[in-house]
Amino acid sequence: MYIVEEMNMLNEWRAFAEALVVALVGVAIFSFMNIPLPWLIGSLVTVAVWRIITQRELYWPFTFRKIAMVLLGYLIGTSFTEDTLVEMGEHVPSMIAVTVLTIGFSLLLGYIFSKITGLDLTSCVIGSVPGGLSQIMVLMDEIKGVNPTVIMFLQSMRVMVIVIVLPIVTVYIFGGDSSAVAPSGMGNGSINWLDMPWYTYFLYPLLMVAGAWLFYRLRVPTALLLGPMVLTIVMTFVGFPTPELPVGFIDLAQIFIGVHIGLQMQPRDLPNWRKVTAYTGVTVVVLVLFGLGLGYGLAFLYELPFTTALLSTAPGGMVEMGLTAVAIGGDVSVVTSYQLFRLLIIMSFVPFFFKWLARKQTDD
Repeated sequence: MYIVEEMNMLNEWRAFAEALVVALVGVAIFSFMNIPLPWLIGSLVTVAVWRIITQRELYWPFTFRKIAMVLLGYLIGTSFTEDTLVEMGEHVPSMIAVTVLTIGFSLLLGYIFSKITGLDLTSCVIGSVPGGLSQIMVLMDEIKGVNPTVIMFLQSMRVMVIVIVLPIVTVYIFGGDSSAVAPSGMGNGSINWLDMPWYTYFLYPLLMVAGAWLFYRLRVPTALLLGPMVLTIVMTFVGFPTPELPVGFIDLAQIFIGVHIGLQMQPRDLPNWRKVTAYTGVTVVVLVLFGLGLGYGLAFLYELPFTTALLSTAPGGMVEMGLTAVAIGGDVSVVTSYQLFRLLIIMSFVPFFFKWLARKQTDD
């Protein structure tokens, strides 16, 4: 028994080391090619391609994604000020409109996808709705009779394509800043970590973890991100210094999330996977173009930079779009507000529709 456990542990370490090496090779290649977000996109693409081609088992601790979400929560929290909160109050009508249109269009695409591929309707529409990956996994546990392989593939494919395409489009077509890692306004004034007392190096991480734990206990969606984010906003308003996150930690968060998404891609587990993958790619492109149109309207309505408007309406996850906004110099508070609003609506109301649909499909 001891020998078996030791062998399993060695295999796990080997799989982790292989994933890390492949990811770092991707970071190096994409950095050399000057592609935006190399730590995120490079690690994601190379890990996904390597696993699909070689069919090797790779391992990446889920704890890494949790750490990335806590880091990003603090980072996003530093972008909020009293002025940004007042400004976001003016965006509520457009948040409602963008959310309703995006969800409605996604459900329509899911219906069409089901008809074309012959896969079950409930799984296709759940896989097409632009919620976060972890939140959709919760929905899968609550709704009986769905195909988790189909749902996870559709969700992972959508997030992967959007994370790869949007930074490149916003930087090379709409003028985003590929070298930006901490947009102006993030962080509390000119304070940096070197000016902070030594004990804050231990206190602040503990506070962020405590905020994440509290929101998790309260069953708040995306608790690991929202807990630190809300706590950081409160600390800023009360008057505590909130220095911007060092660049190295932002890179770390990117590779943690990039590898995690890359490992979700397992198209060969699907029936007729080549056909399904092709149709999924087309569906995601159509959804991105729809978000592009909404972003154009949002930019025109509020005179926002198009990079910020596009990331706000993009049907990606809040974590991924927030990280992209940080990296290309978008307005993180605006992007996060739109993405968070859509996520809360999806988690509050859409499950009732899915449960009704699953029951109807079972009865039929």
